[in-house]
Amino acid sequence: MSRGYFRFDSLTSILAGTVTVAGTVIFAAAPVFAKTPQAIAELANSVSVQINGTERGGGTGFIIAKQGTSYTVLTANHIVPNNKAIYKIRSYTTGKEYQVTRVVPLQKTDIELDLAVVTFNSTESYPVVSLGDSAQTTSGTQIFVSGYPNNRSRNQQNPPEFTQGYVSSRPPTHKRGYTLRYSAVTQKGMSGGPVFDGEGRVVGIHGEAELDSLTNNDESSGVSLNKTGINSAIPINTFIAKLSEAGLSRASLLINTSPSTNAPLKLNNPNDAQTFYVRGLTRFDKGDAAGAIADFSKAIQTQSDYVEAYFYRGLAYFDLRQMPKSIADYSKAIALNAGYVDAYYNRGLVLSAIGDKPGAIADYTQVIRLDR
Repeated sequence: MSRGYFRFDSLTSILAGTVTVAGTVIFAAAPVFAKTPQAIAELANSVSVQINGTERGGGTGFIIAKQGTSYTVLTANHIVPNNKAIYKIRSYTTGKEYQVTRVVPLQKTDIELDLAVVTFNSTESYPVVSLGDSAQTTSGTQIFVSGYPNNRSRNQQNPPEFTQGYVSSRPPTHKRGYTLRYSAVTQKGMSGGPVFDGEGRVVGIHGEAELDSLTNNDESSGVSLNKTGINSAIPINTFIAKLSEAGLSRASLLINTSPSTNAPLKLNNPNDAQTFYVRGLTRFDKGDAAGAIADFSKAIQTQSDYVEAYFYRGLAYFDLRQMPKSIADYSKAIALNAGYVDAYYNRGLVLSAIGDKPGAIADYTQVIRLDR
């Protein structure tokens, strides 16, 4: 078994006060307060934008700065890989589309930061997102991800997909800068979207999803298999450290690094289903499948309809090659949520691996039907 990254996945901001100096808007810092998921979703709708090009399926970005009628959007570089191509920005709140006027890539080689900033001009008034302190986003912290899936018509005025999860690990390094890992159901097209903390501040730029791989006797080759639901973002602090390369300054951004009021779950001594589940995620992400199964089982014992716990326990059983148990857990997740696309996908792949081709085809057919 090898677990590797799979690149190129699957409240309007209230400004406390502004001062204009030489055409640059400087935003005053403000205290932060925990927001409801609904409030963060409204914020995401107002600041997240579609980025569409002629060369790719499209992606997501979010507005981080404004100077006059020029807006700056932060996104993943793989969404705008050709700085000479034509890209367009679409806002959900107004339905209006604008041509990108400039692309500034921060990625020069494959291992450098997968980030870029783009600009567009508009006389409309769009809010600017607040950037937080990603160092506060530790394992067990709840996060929220926003983005525009490619399985929808990107020519229509659809809201961004909004999903939530928990930070599962913070590896110290990874190529392209993806060192903030979390559970969240995401789709292709959401890359480049914002990852919010519980106060509605952006703490990361979403961009990678992970797959499990089933290897054959040749350890150098692998067949991509299960969707793990573990995704990665580039921490916002990593971007802030590169502002000069993006042609920006701190004064042009709304940055609020006040201590978070949304404390991480206490994973050392779980006593409820949610905390057992999140600790199971962190163990699974670190390769401790047996420990993860124990925690997911505790979560299920406490809350028998915990659909995500069944899904991830199915993944952990697969890691241990306990295929019947893996299939049983995916089946339970599907029974609890008939629209769980990733559970159908993973169960189909496990059925295929054990030789049940008709069963696998039935599950793949459901994936095609649901994932539109």
